[in-house]
Amino acid sequence: MKKVFIFSVFFSLCVSSLSADALKNSLTNMLNTKESTPSMVDLSSINMNGKSKSVKKLRKKRSGRSVVAIVNGHKILKKEADAHLKKRTRGKISDFDLLPKKQRFMLIREMALPILALESAKKEISPEEKEVLYSRTWMQKEALKIKITDEQAQKVYDQIKQRSQEKNTTANFPEFEKIKNRIKSQMLEKQIISKLMKDVKIKVEEINQ
Repeated sequence: MKKVFIFSVFFSLCVSSLSADALKNSLTNMLNTKESTPSMVDLSSINMNGKSKSVKKLRKKRSGRSVVAIVNGHKILKKEADAHLKKRTRGKISDFDLLPKKQRFMLIREMALPILALESAKKEISPEEKEVLYSRTWMQKEALKIKITDEQAQKVYDQIKQRSQEKNTTANFPEFEKIKNRIKSQMLEKQIISKLMKDVKIKVEEINQ
């Protein structure tokens, strides 16, 4: 089951990369296309005999809550497509409806990949694997909040080295730079564990004989 899930995620990432490249090139071409600005106001729609030519009707603007696509029953709203498009074009285009039909399809296809991956994950990941993922995600989020400086690591290094000197075991003691990152990782782990164990209530049941 794990192999199937890993393969599906790997396949999704490969397809995502190809799709993203194609979409990027398509959007880039669109952005690089120069708009032709007439030097004078176009009066060709006005007829001197009093009859005007038909003017193309303006497209009605859809609201952000409008559904622009449905992927396996999952609705994608226009505001979600707009936000994704804005991010992909770095703010240059933010209206999904302005894209040609082919580009709209490519953008939705790209947005569909994480939806499909999540569906596969829900079906194939066991409860035990979910618990591991939850724990790992929380640990990573907590690690980003904690900042360990070189000065703090140096202080711990000096303490460890001093204890080694007291035991006469400093013959092959490594330099600070060589183990600095390891010390930081241990300090980070210690802080996270301290946070987890704070105010925790643990009761060990006695063995019934």
